[in-house]
Amino acid sequence: MCDNIQDMLGDLFTPIETPEAQNRGFLKGLFGGSGQTFDREELFGEATAGKASRSLAQHIPGPGSIEGVKGAAGGVMGELTRARIALDERGQRLGELEEKTAGMMTSAEAFSKHAHELMLKYKDKKWYQF
Repeated sequence: MCDNIQDMLGDLFTPIETPEAQNRGFLKGLFGGSGQTFDREELFGEATAGKASRSLAQHIPGPGSIEGVKGAAGGVMGELTRARIALDERGQRLGELEEKTAGMMTSAEAFSKHAHELMLKYKDKKWYQF
């Protein structure tokens, strides 16, 4: 048992290979506080000024052309026109509904007034006095 004690203990850490050091990025090198110096012309010079990186944006030609965009815009304008007409019609119907509601309210008030007058007229009469 004493001979196998080292095999029984096991390892706290599993030994693995050390990975390769990563390349230092531009910003890490610039702000990392290292003693490495950069050439000002390399950073801000006219050699790189005004030239966009090719990896930033690329023009991808597609089936859409100016005519296609104009056609799509025309379709959108047609939809907006239809929506505006529908909105105007809805506003007109709401206006008509409001007028009808006001008329019904006036009619209900007149009915209430006449019913009250009729009640006052026949309030003191008995059933046999009609």
